[in-house]
Amino acid sequence: MKKILLLVTLSFLVSFSVMAQIGIKAGMNFAKQSGNQTTGFSEKSLNNFNFGLFTHKDLIPLLKLRFGLEYSPKGTNWESGSDYEQATFNYLELPVLARVKLGPVYGLGGFYGAYALSGKSKTNVTGTEVEEDIDFDLAGSEMSKFDYGMKFGLGFQLGLGPIHAFAELDYSFGLYNLNKAAAGDEMKNSVIGVSIGVLLGK
Repeated sequence: MKKILLLVTLSFLVSFSVMAQIGIKAGMNFAKQSGNQTTGFSEKSLNNFNFGLFTHKDLIPLLKLRFGLEYSPKGTNWESGSDYEQATFNYLELPVLARVKLGPVYGLGGFYGAYALSGKSKTNVTGTEVEEDIDFDLAGSEMSKFDYGMKFGLGFQLGLGPIHAFAELDYSFGLYNLNKAAAGDEMKNSVIGVSIGVLLGK
């Protein structure tokens, strides 16, 4: 699987040389997971930085297809006073989105696939903090490395000479149950993302 992921990544990077536009973006993810409830704790968003690259392919006037390669942390965060339980999953995400632009405003919509590169759990209960790596390959592990879902967003683009600056707000929701256990609630990712970046090319 790692070899397949590497080939997909290399193919994406090579495609930069033949596409007309290249984008660079960075921002913040505000992530939650459904079905992962802790009794006595309230759910808060898990906030982490994201960044990525993407390229556009023209389809028809006003419509482009966006291919992305992004580092996108997701997970869950439950708090009760000074106590908390967190789980962070660091995904390599490949979104494929349609982009419709009207003036400086554009909309995005499509699908994503993601692979968890690493994970970490952190708890602080009664002042005792415990931090552990999540081993997805460990026998009996109940968490899947894979995720896929849908993604939608809005953006604003401003021309600045040879480059274009932009700001985006997007929402993605997982369609895949991350919980591999035979019993238990479904666990699915949901993320609100905000980002800024630059677009190079025509």
